Amino acid sequence: MKNYNQYWKQNKNNYFINLPKRGIKSRLILFKKHLKNKKVLHIGCSDWPYVEEKIRNKKLLHQYISDFTNELYGMDSEGIDIMKKNDIKNVFFGDIYSLYKDENFVNKKFDLLLVSEIIEHLLNPGLALESIKQYVLKTNLQCEVIFTVPNYHNFFFNFISGLKCREIVHPDHKFYFSYRTFRNLLETCGFEINDFYFVTYGEGIKTLKGKILSKTILLPFQCMTPYLYFKCNVNKNKENNEK
Repeated sequence: MKNYNQYWKQNKNNYFINLPKRGIKSRLILFKKHLKNKKVLHIGCSDWPYVEEKIRNKKLLHQYISDFTNELYGMDSEGIDIMKKNDIKNVFFGDIYSLYKDENFVNKKFDLLLVSEIIEHLLNPGLALESIKQYVLKTNLQCEVIFTVPNYHNFFFNFISGLKCREIVHPDHKFYFSYRTFRNLLETCGFEINDFYFVTYGEGIKTLKGKILSKTILLPFQCMTPYLYFKCNVNKNKENNEK
């Protein structure tokens, strides 16, 4: 990623850019790698409005990551009461726009914030990112932030849209992002990228047939997987320059 970050700095103002090609990854496998044994705040932890269904089917992301994090907290604006009724601990109602002054979290020091499939639902993504940045600056300058968002260039959705003249978009989504647009937004809001992947939603391709396909037919289309995965830090140099 270091080489691509150098390429990005030199070419980000060009009309077109080459995209990182790092293979097809699973966001869940990357969560295991990056969240293991860390103290984590999971923002948007309830998967609202599907929280009851996901808890019942043991598919709630918050429960999944609890198996390998050292200490896990959660925040959401909906569904927290349902999580508490199901004995899920350390979850709180909260507003992402005011995270930096939330009394439940301002005295805690997290190793990592997880913001997975949240930003595209918000009316003001920039304001949310500013709130997250201010929280990191206030509590732990070394805290990492992982964002995942849907990939505008999702091959399957674009193929179906073109073939059947249908748009496949979650009804609550306000935005769609590409690699460039979301990276531009992150950097404008004061974050620096230290890792990135194009990712799938689940635990990855497990069958032999699927693995062969992923290494042959799917490999040229890796930049059109469903999600974008950014691991970031707050750009402390930018903050110092702006003061």
